[in-house]
Amino acid sequence: MIENQLRAGGVHVKEVFDAVSAIRREEFVPSEYRQYAFADMEIPLPYAQNMLTPLSEALVLQETGLRKDDTVLEIGTGSGYMAALLSHQSRHVTTVEIEEGLKQQAQDNLDRYGIKNVQVIHDNGFLIERYARDRLFDVIVFSGSVSNIPETFKDKLADNGRMIVFYGTEPCVQAIFLQKNSAMDIKTGILFQTSVKPLKEQPGRSPFRF
Repeated sequence: MIENQLRAGGVHVKEVFDAVSAIRREEFVPSEYRQYAFADMEIPLPYAQNMLTPLSEALVLQETGLRKDDTVLEIGTGSGYMAALLSHQSRHVTTVEIEEGLKQQAQDNLDRYGIKNVQVIHDNGFLIERYARDRLFDVIVFSGSVSNIPETFKDKLADNGRMIVFYGTEPCVQAIFLQKNSAMDIKTGILFQTSVKPLKEQPGRSPFRF
């Protein structure tokens, strides 16, 4: 997978390869799809959700530029695999899942793997003031697509914080990178195009602008 998918798809950072090698993807894939754990496809999850493709996961991890002292917020836990990858390169990950059944599965996966620096929260990830009222994050990752992003997520980025967002609706979804250089300066860029299922319970309108 590393040679045929990740390197070929533009992944080149050693720390990403280290994380992918350390966290066995098949341990986070539903048993009925385990034979496809390394295939270039989205793996179906319960509640009509999907795991991202291995390449999308690796590209997101690469673009975050994670450091060992970073704190991370992930919106959309899924199986817990992306949170596990993020935790391998950061100090702490908070991941939020709206489906209680998926939240428990992800928690079980992480516990079984012995990962201690991830907190899994059952909540609507868009209601960030409810579970992270007084916190800032170095990195925010959306693991599903959105059509609007609340301004509060930009406000929750620490100085030099980075955010990766899957923005748009299928089949035209773009992975967007945002970096907060100051309270008034947000740098943005398009990373790649993909197809990602939307996150549930999105706000209908948003003042957020790229």
